Amino acid sequence: MYYQQPPPAYPPQQYGPRYSGCLKFILYALSLSLPIVGIIVALIFMSKGDPEASSLGKTRLAISIVSFVLICCIIGIVMLAPVVMQALEGM
Repeated sequence: MYYQQPPPAYPPQQYGPRYSGCLKFILYALSLSLPIVGIIVALIFMSKGDPEASSLGKTRLAISIVSFVLICCIIGIVMLAPVVMQALEGM
Protein backbone atom coordinates (compact mmCIF):
# COMPACT_ATOMS: atom_id res chain seq x y z
CA MET A 1 0.00 0.00 0.00
CA TYR A 2 1.35 3.38 -1.04
CA TYR A 3 0.74 6.64 0.73
CA GLN A 4 -1.02 9.25 -1.37
CA GLN A 5 -0.46 12.87 -0.58
CA PRO A 6 -3.60 14.92 -0.27
CA PRO A 7 -4.22 17.40 -3.08
CA PRO A 8 -2.85 20.88 -2.45
CA ALA A 9 -5.22 23.16 -0.63
CA TYR A 10 -6.26 26.05 -2.83
CA PRO A 11 -7.81 29.16 -1.38
CA PRO A 12 -11.55 29.32 -1.96
CA GLN A 13 -12.68 31.20 -5.05
CA GLN A 14 -14.17 34.61 -4.34
CA TYR A 15 -17.00 35.58 -6.64
CA GLY A 16 -18.32 39.11 -6.71
CA PRO A 17 -17.07 42.08 -4.73
CA ARG A 18 -15.22 41.31 -1.54
CA TYR A 19 -16.06 44.55 0.24
CA SER A 20 -19.61 45.80 0.77
CA GLY A 21 -20.83 49.12 -0.54
CA CYS A 22 -21.48 50.35 2.99
CA LEU A 23 -17.87 49.69 4.04
CA LYS A 24 -16.59 51.44 0.92
CA PHE A 25 -18.81 54.47 1.62
CA ILE A 26 -17.68 54.70 5.25
CA LEU A 27 -14.01 54.49 4.30
CA TYR A 28 -14.42 57.08 1.51
CA ALA A 29 -16.18 59.44 3.93
CA LEU A 30 -13.38 58.87 6.44
CA SER A 31 -10.80 59.64 3.75
CA LEU A 32 -12.54 62.91 2.93
CA SER A 33 -13.06 64.10 6.49
CA LEU A 34 -9.79 62.88 8.03
CA PRO A 35 -7.12 62.71 5.30
CA ILE A 36 -4.37 61.37 7.58
CA VAL A 37 -6.52 58.41 8.62
CA GLY A 38 -7.49 57.93 4.97
CA ILE A 39 -3.84 57.73 3.94
CA ILE A 40 -3.11 55.13 6.62
CA VAL A 41 -6.12 53.03 5.62
CA ALA A 42 -5.15 53.39 1.95
CA LEU A 43 -1.63 52.11 2.62
CA ILE A 44 -3.02 49.14 4.52
CA PHE A 45 -5.37 48.25 1.68
CA MET A 46 -2.65 48.74 -0.95
CA SER A 47 -0.35 46.31 0.87
CA LYS A 48 -2.88 43.48 0.54
CA GLY A 49 -2.36 41.12 -2.38
CA ASP A 50 -5.99 41.31 -3.46
CA PRO A 51 -6.45 43.36 -6.67
CA GLU A 52 -9.76 44.79 -5.44
CA ALA A 53 -8.20 45.93 -2.16
CA SER A 54 -5.25 47.43 -4.00
CA SER A 55 -7.57 49.36 -6.31
CA LEU A 56 -9.62 50.63 -3.37
CA GLY A 57 -6.41 51.65 -1.60
CA LYS A 58 -5.18 53.65 -4.59
CA THR A 59 -8.52 55.42 -4.95
CA ARG A 60 -8.64 56.15 -1.22
CA LEU A 61 -5.08 57.52 -1.32
CA ALA A 62 -5.96 59.89 -4.17
CA ILE A 63 -9.09 61.08 -2.36
CA SER A 64 -7.13 61.64 0.86
CA ILE A 65 -4.43 63.68 -0.89
CA VAL A 66 -6.98 65.85 -2.72
CA SER A 67 -8.92 66.32 0.52
CA PHE A 68 -5.75 67.32 2.37
CA VAL A 69 -4.89 69.92 -0.29
CA LEU A 70 -8.45 71.34 -0.25
CA ILE A 71 -8.47 71.58 3.54
CA CYS A 72 -5.12 73.40 3.49
CA CYS A 73 -6.44 75.83 0.86
CA ILE A 74 -9.60 76.51 2.86
CA ILE A 75 -7.61 77.10 6.05
CA GLY A 76 -5.27 79.42 4.14
CA ILE A 77 -8.18 81.43 2.72
CA VAL A 78 -9.84 81.72 6.12
CA MET A 79 -6.59 82.82 7.76
CA LEU A 80 -5.72 85.37 5.05
CA ALA A 81 -9.22 86.84 4.59
CA PRO A 82 -8.96 89.32 7.53
CA VAL A 83 -5.51 90.47 6.40
CA VAL A 84 -6.72 91.10 2.85
CA MET A 85 -9.86 92.89 4.05
CA GLN A 86 -7.78 95.13 6.34
CA ALA A 87 -5.38 95.92 3.49
CA LEU A 88 -8.28 96.81 1.19
CA GLU A 89 -9.82 99.13 3.80
CA GLY A 90 -6.56 101.03 4.16
CA MET A 91 -6.45 101.94 0.48
